Amino acid sequence: MARPINRLSARKVATAGKGYHADGGGLYLLVSDAGTRSWVLRYQRHGKRREMGLGSAAVVSLVEARQSALQQRKLLVAGKDPIAARRAAQVTGMTFGEAADAYIDAHRAGWKNDAQAHQWAQSLKDHGPDRDLPVAEVDTAAVLRALNRIWTTKTETATRVRGRIERVLDWSRVRGLREGDNPARWKGHLDHLLPRPAKIRKAGHFAAMPYRDVPAFMARLVERDGLARRALRFTILTAARTEETTGATWPEFDLDAGVWTIPGERMKAGKEHRVPLVAEAVDLLRSLPRHKPPFPLSENGMLNLLQKHMGQPYTVHGFRSSFRDWASEETEFSREVAEKALAHTIKSKAEAAYRRGDLLDKRRTLMRAWADYLTAPAQPASLRSDPAATPGRA
Repeated sequence: MARPINRLSARKVATAGKGYHADGGGLYLLVSDAGTRSWVLRYQRHGKRREMGLGSAAVVSLVEARQSALQQRKLLVAGKDPIAARRAAQVTGMTFGEAADAYIDAHRAGWKNDAQAHQWAQSLKDHGPDRDLPVAEVDTAAVLRALNRIWTTKTETATRVRGRIERVLDWSRVRGLREGDNPARWKGHLDHLLPRPAKIRKAGHFAAMPYRDVPAFMARLVERDGLARRALRFTILTAARTEETTGATWPEFDLDAGVWTIPGERMKAGKEHRVPLVAEAVDLLRSLPRHKPPFPLSENGMLNLLQKHMGQPYTVHGFRSSFRDWASEETEFSREVAEKALAHTIKSKAEAAYRRGDLLDKRRTLMRAWADYLTAPAQPASLRSDPAATPGRA
């Protein structure tokens, strides 16, 4: 009978007493007499038992330790000694770019979709340290050179990039490719060198295009084809967030029913959100190939199109504000329906307790009116909240 694997839990890792604690597949949590916790992989090679360190449990999570152990077991299956392979890597060296690519390949299977892997790769290529720099030589200065370029101008992207650099460097240390503290860690290190992201974000809101200008902008979008243009049209039609669009997968869409169901783990509020799709959005999706995610763009793909190629001083997120302003100033739809369309959380616990439905049918009518406004500005549809007064198919 095969030995069980994944026997440990996060709680067990945090509370286990001294000694070796098996997770399965040769992976153990080692708790020293002093209470320090680390990961080790035990295996046999030519009849001899060997033990390979996989890093501190304070830095390497249980999931990451399992993934690292799996990579080492694959080397054994291929007839290679993991410890010897690690030593060879130390001798030959690896660049930051190679380490980033290897990290992404090692974790790809555990991520939500291929779009996430693409976003990781693109963001580190665009904003990470020099890809040709040996990963063992990436220090605080190299990390700051990368982050300072975007820390105050693209703060949200910069914070994600910092976290990704930290992960790649942790992986490299576990693989024996570098030593010492992680120069990309935030607490107790970069937090003394860079302003807190929350303080930067408070300086202003997302720049939003006036809603009266959005129909003409949409007309410009359809003048030429391209994935970024399609993604931006879809984002505006659905009033979605950038990451909701770029992270979308085909199983989330029911094109026959005209519904896009975004799982809670991809939503800002952590709750599943259903988006009613108007005919234009459904037709746009049907025109896309099915062998890859609908919109496999980097986090800044649509923003670059908007600002660099179309010369607009606005943000993609700002179109949500454009939609909200239009709904408030030009229609009679209730505030509740408009807020639900944006998947905003009700701050009042008492109010939230009474409003548990997602108002899908009412939101479908609202989004149909928004689409009519965007695509037929010369002859705007009736914008009353009465479904019978709003023409067009949903």
